[in-house]
Amino acid sequence: MAGGAQPHRKRPRQGVLVDPLSREIYQMVVRQLHHDGFLAAASAVCDATGVVVGNVEDQGDRLARVVAAGLSVNEMERRAEEEFHSTQVVERFLSASKLYMPLSLSSRWSVGRRCLRMRERFMSASLGGVVRDISFSPDGAYVTCAGTNGLAAIFSLETIEDLSALDEARAANRARALDGSRDAGSFANGETAPKGSALRNANEVTELAMVRRFHEHTQSVEVMRFHPTKPIVLSGGRDGNLYLRNYAYPDSRVVLKIHDTVPIRDASFHPSGEYIVLAANHHLPRLINVQTEKVLTPPGTYASSTAHTGPQWEAEESGTATTSYRPSDRGAQHSAALSSVCFSPDGRTMISTSLDGTWMLYDGVSGRVIYRAENAHSGVPVTSVVYSRTGNVALTAGMDSTARLWDLRRLHATSRNYQSPEVTSFGEPTKCDHRSIRAVFSANEGHVHCHDSTLLAVHSYCVYTGVVTSTVTTQPSFMQRGLAASPWANCIVTGGDDSRLRMWTPAWLPS
Repeated sequence: MAGGAQPHRKRPRQGVLVDPLSREIYQMVVRQLHHDGFLAAASAVCDATGVVVGNVEDQGDRLARVVAAGLSVNEMERRAEEEFHSTQVVERFLSASKLYMPLSLSSRWSVGRRCLRMRERFMSASLGGVVRDISFSPDGAYVTCAGTNGLAAIFSLETIEDLSALDEARAANRARALDGSRDAGSFANGETAPKGSALRNANEVTELAMVRRFHEHTQSVEVMRFHPTKPIVLSGGRDGNLYLRNYAYPDSRVVLKIHDTVPIRDASFHPSGEYIVLAANHHLPRLINVQTEKVLTPPGTYASSTAHTGPQWEAEESGTATTSYRPSDRGAQHSAALSSVCFSPDGRTMISTSLDGTWMLYDGVSGRVIYRAENAHSGVPVTSVVYSRTGNVALTAGMDSTARLWDLRRLHATSRNYQSPEVTSFGEPTKCDHRSIRAVFSANEGHVHCHDSTLLAVHSYCVYTGVVTSTVTTQPSFMQRGLAASPWANCIVTGGDDSRLRMWTPAWLPS
């Protein structure tokens, strides 16, 4: 044996049995072996450890029951943590005055104690226009970038990540002069690296990461959204044009084009992908059937005769006449232009926000208004809205520089005596002069990312404590008008007045 060790060497019996837990475990092992019929093995364990078992037949299957119980507890803890991280973080927070976390998670993780900061992982070259809107694809692999001067492009995050990681490795090797290049100090003095070893500049990475770029829009592009299941992207802008393109092929052919007489501010796909709801510079939402290209008029919100803004919205004549519901209460409509719209993940409800300071909840099937929130953000315009993964909670942002959570489970469709769905808010109320302020959930809904009043910073608020855990700013300072969080990764993407796209990833700091 190596090191002169003797074969079949026994551990000292006194050292084995000095711990009561070890002694009890060996006793259970002996009883279990005897219970299962392995008498020789039970005797061997007794001889090797020196453990004495009084009544070997008493609770012979105890070890099996203990192991089964432990495995079931581990599986229960695993499922609780998985559910906590992936689906119902916000719902658990809103279920009571405090957050009920899985015991196994809270015992080894102190919420709010671990500090992080978001570092800039990637910055693109100038895209030729102020970035107005950013959104992720459902799988998180692509990100859209929309802005002024007709800016409409799609970037591949996988390409950005690969190139950034490669350049970071090259930079580390160059700093230590491990790549066979010149002395590391020469590059620090501004000398050019040899061909093949130099890092890619922002222009090269931007060119490689840009999957598609479109040029049909003549004015600012205000919104770009991905189809939930198909390689189709939507874009709409101030020129009133709405395009659906198939970006699976380089030609990116236009699948659908619709023209409105007013600028388009926001849009959202139905989860089925068969409908699109538009928020234009108008107080009424537009619901478009992608297959028939018709505009549907949700009953209970407005009359069909007021829904058409021009010949392009006229419905074709059909054999069956349908009556349109004209509400008697004008309060069932917004009194100012819409700012954003969003379908719930299951498509059963829809929310629209307006510059009149209200947001409205619609039935996704009948189109009728379920609830109207007055003075949602202290009377100032509500600028954005998103749903949680389950669709039970809505997150809005307004020009009071705050983000608010609304528990939609408090609303009952058969009763008009609703209790207020507002639950909590993030940020200090401050006047904001920019309509681009918005708020989004993080990947696990454990944080809320929201602009500050100047749009120069993006704060990340912890949903457990409401405190700011990290802040994103650019150097030099530029307004970051576009904001989106990856649906599956802990990263955010911003874009602003410097016409650049930025990706931010966490950098953990010691507790």
